Amino acid sequence: MLVVLRLSLGCHFLYEGVWKIRHADEFSAKPFLTQAKGPLAPLFYRMVPDLYGRERLRIEERSFEEEGKKLTRLVSACYVDSWQETLDRFVRFYHLSEEQQAEAQKVLRQHLDVLDRFLRENQKEIAGYLRSLEDFEAWRSGASSARFEEARVWEQQQKLRAESAQWTNQMDQMGQQFHQALWNKLDAEQQAKGVVPLAAVGPDRLPVRLPGLQSWSDLLDKAVTYSLTAIGVCLLLGLCTRLAALGGAAFMLMVLATQPPWPTIYPPFPEVVGHAMVVDKNFVEMVALLVVMTTGAGRWAGLDVFLRRWLVEPWQRRQAEASQKVSSQ
Repeated sequence: MLVVLRLSLGCHFLYEGVWKIRHADEFSAKPFLTQAKGPLAPLFYRMVPDLYGRERLRIEERSFEEEGKKLTRLVSACYVDSWQETLDRFVRFYHLSEEQQAEAQKVLRQHLDVLDRFLRENQKEIAGYLRSLEDFEAWRSGASSARFEEARVWEQQQKLRAESAQWTNQMDQMGQQFHQALWNKLDAEQQAKGVVPLAAVGPDRLPVRLPGLQSWSDLLDKAVTYSLTAIGVCLLLGLCTRLAALGGAAFMLMVLATQPPWPTIYPPFPEVVGHAMVVDKNFVEMVALLVVMTTGAGRWAGLDVFLRRWLVEPWQRRQAEASQKVSSQ
């Protein structure tokens, strides 16, 4: 039955990983982190770049020299700086020709014009939102732990995130279109070089998927995806079972930390998923993984038997022989 338990856990982890690989364009760890609740929630919120859009919605006037003329545009420094940095990285990494560089600069100017018009249309509303955000943070710092206050905090922060998303999502799309336009300027040989190595976008304040550019957000998503896949494969094969089970238990502990099944934490779990207090399905799976880790389940119908025979036992014999020599002397 321990082997059956190991295989069941392996199937669960492997399917989670494979699904994320097949739906890489859809999967993101961001919703998982932003819906965290409980005492550790602030820690997970800090893992999400610019959660409330404060950086992306900081509007300023900036002058540009273009073809001998001086133009003033409204910009979000976060976006403009990241777009310019990305263009520079494209130039260096793909060795763009002078003609390609001129086309890339033209693309940048077009997107700066679009961003300027968008910000002018929404400037007053964005300023009002930022004031509301400051008022909320000042009020939250003095809020009590009463159930009613916790509910107000949760509902207000969800409202503010949704309000900022109506602007930041559109600007993120502008960024995606800008990056796609740059990518389209590359020839087949340049595109064959793959994506630009890890680039902190301003620094990584834009949590969007961008063609030709790799960010910290992408690395986090890939780390989760391939870790789950590797854990699932190892558990199914009985290969490095103890280490795989420990990794799976650590992942489940992180899940529990974001969604602790404590009845006093707001918001409560939807009734459709059942009721739990301290012990829920995630907790049970974590304990099951720890059981597998502390047993020899990997050596029963698993490849760990060969690892033990070829690596562990010879090492143990050498250690025993060395100890005997020392004791005989």
